[in-house]
Amino acid sequence: MDTSNYADIGLVFFLFGIFCAQWAQNTRRSALLWFFLGWFLAPFTGLVLLYKNGQDQERARNQGG
Repeated sequence: MDTSNYADIGLVFFLFGIFCAQWAQNTRRSALLWFFLGWFLAPFTGLVLLYKNGQDQERARNQGG
């Protein structure tokens, strides 16, 4: 088992957690919750984030703004 790239993968997941926290702050959601979800469950959280963002945009279109 090659463990030479674990630090790289960990850094990418950490940065994705930061991205999720920033998105959460911008949409008035829990930044801390989304940070940890993004950090530890990155692939699944990414899909949920896309779904939630789509819902937000659809809601904004229906409200006329």
